[in-house]
Amino acid sequence: MPLGHHQLRGETVFLVGRIQGLTRRRLDMLVKLREAKLATRPGRSVSLIAFGHSASARALDDGRVALPPGLPATAPLISENVLRRALGLLPPPDDVDRSMGRDEIERLAGLSPNLLSCLVLFDVLEPVDDQFAWRDLVAAREAARLLKRGVAIGDVLEAAVALRRRGTNLAEARLTEGPTGELLRQVGGQLAEFSGQLTMFGKEGQQKPRSIDDLLGEAEDAELAGDHAAAESLYTTAMRADTADPVLPFNLGNVFQAQGRGPEAKVAWQIAVARDPAFAEAWYNLALAAEDEEQSDLAIAEYRRAVKAQPDWGDAHFNLALLLTKVERCDEALAAWQRFLEVEPSGQHAATAQKAIALCRMKIQQDKAASSAPAELRRPGPPGA
Repeated sequence: MPLGHHQLRGETVFLVGRIQGLTRRRLDMLVKLREAKLATRPGRSVSLIAFGHSASARALDDGRVALPPGLPATAPLISENVLRRALGLLPPPDDVDRSMGRDEIERLAGLSPNLLSCLVLFDVLEPVDDQFAWRDLVAAREAARLLKRGVAIGDVLEAAVALRRRGTNLAEARLTEGPTGELLRQVGGQLAEFSGQLTMFGKEGQQKPRSIDDLLGEAEDAELAGDHAAAESLYTTAMRADTADPVLPFNLGNVFQAQGRGPEAKVAWQIAVARDPAFAEAWYNLALAAEDEEQSDLAIAEYRRAVKAQPDWGDAHFNLALLLTKVERCDEALAAWQRFLEVEPSGQHAATAQKAIALCRMKIQQDKAASSAPAELRRPGPPGA
C-alpha cells in the first residue's frame, strides 16, 4: 500500500539510485519535513529502502533486486512514485477500477511473483492496496512478452522509465528488438531508437546509446573532478534528451558558474525553474547572482520563491532577512528574521538574528516617531520645480 505523509514518520530511508528532478539536499529536507531521516550510507538503522527509477540495472533476471551491501534484508522496499507520494510530490494514483489481485495478474500475464514485484518496484505497474487495474495487466503482458523473447528485465525497466518521462507507459507502447539486441519502439511503421531517447532510427551495427542516468552520472563525475568542459558537454547532451528534469540545467548552471560564466549560469538556472517552479536551489542561486549585481528587488523576490519552495531552508531565510535589513525594509526584515529563528532557533546565526531584530525594532520605532512629529519639526523635502 502506498505510504501516506504520516507513515514516513520515524523511518530511516535509504535511497538506491536517484530521484529524477531532486537534488540530494532537497530530498533530505523533504524527508525531514515528514519527521524521517535520509540515510547517507547503508546500515542496520535503515528501516525503509526506496528504489529510484535509475536503479533499474540492479534488477536480476529472476525479478529479485541486488541490494547494496550493509542494508537489512528485512527492510521493506518501496518505489520512486510511492516515495514521491509520501513526500507530497505526486498526486494519488488515478481513480480507476482496480479489481484484479496479484495472483490473477501473475496468471494472466504469465509472470513469476518475483518478476511482478519487480515491475511494481519500478512503477511499471501501480497497484493500490495490492489491487491492479486493467492497464496494469496490459503493461504486465507487454513486459512478459519481451522477457519471453530474451530481453533483459533491466532493459524492460529502462524502457518503461523512458516512456514515462515522455508521458506514456508500457501499456501504450509496442516495443521490439533491433538488429543488435537493443529495444526499439515501433512508430509509424518504423523502428525508433529507445534508450533514454526516441529521436533516431535504428541502424544495424549501431551501439546502444547511453541512458539519461548514465549521462548524468558521467557528468557529475566530471564536475567533481573539475573537468568542466566534459561536464558541460554531458549535461548539455542529457538536457537535449530529457526536456523535463530540472536537475540537468541546474547542474549545468553550476558548471558555468565555476568557470566564471555568470550570464550563462543564470540562463541555465532559469531553465531549471521553468521546468520546476518549486526548484528552491535554482531560485537561491538566481537570488545570489541578482544580489551580486545589486538588483536587490529581484534578489528579494527570488529568495522569497526559494523559501516558499522549501520553508525550512535556513540559509535562504537568513539571506532574505539580511538583504531586507540592508535596504531598510525593516517591517519585512523583522518578519523575515523571526521566521529564520523559527527555522534555526539555535544555529550559528541565531545571535546575529537577535541583534538584527533589535535593530529593526528600533528603526521601526524611529520611523513611527518621525512620521508622528508636528509638520514644522519634520525635515524639509527638496524644493519644488
